[in-house]
Amino acid sequence: MQHETRRRLSAELWLICALAVPAGAEEVPAPFELDWALERAAESNPAIAVEAARRDAARERTRVVGFLEDPRVSYEASNIPVDHGDFDSTPLSGHQLGIRQMLPFPGVLSNRRRAAAAGYEARRAGLDDQRLVVAGAVERAWAELGFAQRALAITDRNLALLRQLASIAESRYQVGDGLQQDVLRARVELTSLLQERLARSAALAAAEARLAALLDLSPQTAFPTTGPLEEAAAVPELDPLLDGLEDRSPRLQALAAMVEAAGNQARAARYEGMPDFDLGFGYRIRRNVMGDPVEGDDFVSAGVTVRLPIDRRRWNARIAEARAEERHAEALYRGAVASLRAQVREAHAELVRADAEGLLVETGLLPQASQSLESSRSGYEVGRIDFLSLLDSQVSVLRAELRHARTRADRRAAFAALETSAGEKLR
Repeated sequence: MQHETRRRLSAELWLICALAVPAGAEEVPAPFELDWALERAAESNPAIAVEAARRDAARERTRVVGFLEDPRVSYEASNIPVDHGDFDSTPLSGHQLGIRQMLPFPGVLSNRRRAAAAGYEARRAGLDDQRLVVAGAVERAWAELGFAQRALAITDRNLALLRQLASIAESRYQVGDGLQQDVLRARVELTSLLQERLARSAALAAAEARLAALLDLSPQTAFPTTGPLEEAAAVPELDPLLDGLEDRSPRLQALAAMVEAAGNQARAARYEGMPDFDLGFGYRIRRNVMGDPVEGDDFVSAGVTVRLPIDRRRWNARIAEARAEERHAEALYRGAVASLRAQVREAHAELVRADAEGLLVETGLLPQASQSLESSRSGYEVGRIDFLSLLDSQVSVLRAELRHARTRADRRAAFAALETSAGEKLR
């Protein structure tokens, strides 16, 4: 009986725990570190999986493109008399076996092979670029999640302090030692902060949703508090990042390979408009019949068929199309170079700004706001400062703490954006 009771209680406890965990939720280690998120994204991000599949398909394409077509084997019951229906009535009858092979014009297959190889290189570099893009997006989302978590915690902490100040103002007003405007102002600030908390909660939910999508996690996944947002790496110099960008960026490498592939396709199209050849060989098995001058010897035959591309409009159009595709690839490459250079400059400028602002907030704004609040509290306790000044000091500390967390997240996001556009890891 006692054993049955324990078993039932264990089952009920397991059911309660199961209901407490959202269906489909996955466990994320605490504290939630960026390295874990990057490893998870590298393994599970759908965009990376798409590019990996495209690379694999391009690699397999290089194994089948640029080879001769399969030979064709034929059989023919040749020269059978209609009235007799056998192979013994005439020396011309026999079993005809044949094999044929099509040979394209020289240069077609080699250019197709080179185009396929360049296409594979484009997909391989595209996969490397996608990994950089996803890593940058994950770090930015992780930093935004960390800021949202800290902003909500700062807001909750300041809500508790504002409630204390509002309670003090009401108590003083009730005993005739305070002003009604102090009470009203405290309530206004408290209501405003409550509204801000709603926005902070929504921002936190949005940050969790973005990160869960990048990591291919369930929408119900609960994210623990992230690790520290500080990034100690120094800001890199701009000129070295711009120099050699074409050789370093996997995105530009992919586009350069696409230009090469398009050029090879254009050359292949030009050769495809030239004659190709169809070689054939036949062997006829015969029987010895009366009147056969060669007494049943087997026959052999060989021949060649040449395709004559007489309608040049068709082939000229294909060549023009291939050349237009080559110009398109070249224009994409030039546009990407200009765009990436601009992105590097913008990301670098944003990183410099975030770095300088973070230093200013950490060494200036935040300690000054904290000192001002301490001074206001001391002055308020002895009646040298009014309540509104104390309240303003408390709000200033809130804004300074939020700005401090914001600059740390911005610096990480700017570093991630710079690495994505520069095409390499900088830390």
